[in-house]
Amino acid sequence: MQAFRVLCACVLSLLWSGCASVATDVKVDTQAKLREAVDLYAKQDRPVAADKLIREAVNTYLNSGDQLGLADAYRTYGFFLRSQSVEGKWSKYYRENGFLDRSVSFDTRYEKSIDYLEKARAIFERYGRFDALTNVNLNIGFTYEVLGNLDAACQAFDRSAGNNRDSLEQNAKVKVALPKGVATYEDFLAPHRKRAGCETLHKRPGKQRSVMSA
Repeated sequence: MQAFRVLCACVLSLLWSGCASVATDVKVDTQAKLREAVDLYAKQDRPVAADKLIREAVNTYLNSGDQLGLADAYRTYGFFLRSQSVEGKWSKYYRENGFLDRSVSFDTRYEKSIDYLEKARAIFERYGRFDALTNVNLNIGFTYEVLGNLDAACQAFDRSAGNNRDSLEQNAKVKVALPKGVATYEDFLAPHRKRAGCETLHKRPGKQRSVMSA
């Protein structure tokens, strides 16, 4: 679990700036709220304040009709729900008080994290944002892995790999920021696929896996 937390912290910022659309004062201000929210829960251990800022961003984007901005906000909330800040010393608070999204409880936060990431994925797919989809599907895979649903995790990793290939075809200059010493995105995914037993799942007799492509 600790390794998962560290890994997620490393991938939060991947492709963060890849979803910007037309810049307006409102959009710039709302993007700033999302960046501040990430800093609040990831670095300052202030998840309650982060929750408020993300929900404000979601509402702003819903009201303005900015779909790509909304996808960014959904993605941020998905990351927030599974963050160490929520799980650590604030766990008692969230068990007793819940989240601003009242459909989320402390015990369902990982499932709801996936729900929010899936909402983001649906929008990014409509707009052909393969760079963002690479990141979103990767994190859906990590979260399914924590929940013990390895087949779903492997499907998400497969989608992420396909998204990365599509992103490179779309714009060869846009590449995922990989850890030092890792040459390709496939190389980056390899140990995560191995940990989740993806090769075993692929080879399982009679197992049919439907892998959605973006």
